Amino acid sequence: MHWIYDTVREVLSSWGYWALLLGIFGESVGFPLPGETLLMFASFLSHKEPGLRIQFVIPIGIVAAVMGDNLGYWIGRHFGKTFIRWAKKVLRVDDEDVRTARHLIATHGGRTIFFSRFIFGLRTIAGPMAGSLDMEWKRFFKFNLLGAATWVTAMSFLGYAFANQFDNLLDYIEKASWAVAGGLLLTGYLIWRRQKHQYQEQEHSAKSSS
Repeated sequence: MHWIYDTVREVLSSWGYWALLLGIFGESVGFPLPGETLLMFASFLSHKEPGLRIQFVIPIGIVAAVMGDNLGYWIGRHFGKTFIRWAKKVLRVDDEDVRTARHLIATHGGRTIFFSRFIFGLRTIAGPMAGSLDMEWKRFFKFNLLGAATWVTAMSFLGYAFANQFDNLLDYIEKASWAVAGGLLLTGYLIWRRQKHQYQEQEHSAKSSS
């Protein structure tokens, strides 16, 4: 992983705020970029070197995250049907699975969007997923903005405050992120299974009564 850190530091030293803006924007749209590492490195460099300032890192990071997530949402909204057809064909997802996912987004979508910002991998697909499953844009925007502002501010201050223990901090954040992601995925799967089972019982009852 150290080669990634070296690359990120070199890119930030060369391109400054533009690297931060494009990196976080790209990850939020859906590209597998190390946005969290980029943000924390920018905060670290703002403490150690004169090229970056923490008072600019935070607003640039928030703007990049919100813009990227909203573009991801738009992509999901306009091309989500194509993705759902692909999922049905390749992943063997059926209409009942899609209905269950839509219901979960409708009932738990706000919390999902907020907390996904803190989880590597989940924040990359949150925008396209919300758009594909027809989450209301105003609700998405509100929780996306809250999540982005909280995440960027927290990661920036962590990188700035613990600059002298930066390598250890990155390792800890990475391990914690994977652990939380695993727990959230397991919880989401169990909720999805329970919701799908309830749909099946409702359909069975409706057919029996008719």
